[in-house]
Amino acid sequence: MSKVANMLTMLQILKDERIHSIQSLAEKLEVSERMIRQYKLELEQAGIYIYSTTGKYGGYQIQKENSFWKLEDVVKEEMYIIMKKAIQNRNKVKIEYYSIHSGITNRVIHPAELFCYMDKWYVAGFCELRKEIRLFKLENISQYQVLEQCYDNKVTIKK
Repeated sequence: MSKVANMLTMLQILKDERIHSIQSLAEKLEVSERMIRQYKLELEQAGIYIYSTTGKYGGYQIQKENSFWKLEDVVKEEMYIIMKKAIQNRNKVKIEYYSIHSGITNRVIHPAELFCYMDKWYVAGFCELRKEIRLFKLENISQYQVLEQCYDNKVTIKK
C-alpha cells in the first residue's frame, strides 16, 4: 500500500480508542516499527494528534474528541489529505465552492493552511478570482482538482 493509504488505515485501526502497540500496527500494515513512528509524526504535523503510552502495555491511541474525526461528518478524509498534500507541494487547486453571498463559483486557490474552527474545517489560501486571501469551509467545496501548476509563496495582492 502507499504511504497515504497506510496512514489512513492506521487511523482507522486507532479509531476504536484502544491502545495498539507499535509492533501490532507494524504487523497489520506490513511495515517496520520505525515507519509506524514516522506515520505518527507526519499525522501529528497534519494536526491529527495520537497519544502515546509507554510501558509493557503501551502503544498508540486516538480519542474520538480529536478534531480530525469531526471531518467524517462533514467532508471526506480524502479531501483533507489531498488538500494537505497540495499545501506541502504548493499546488494550485481548482474548486467549485458554494457561498451564501455568491452562490456556486469556480475558483483556483493557492491553499496555505488547514484548520478546525468551531467544529468546522477550513482551508486558508489565496483566491485567484477575488485576488485576496480567503477562508473556504471544506464542507462547501463540492468538487476539487489538484492542478499540476504550482504557485509562488510570494503573491502580490493589489488593492
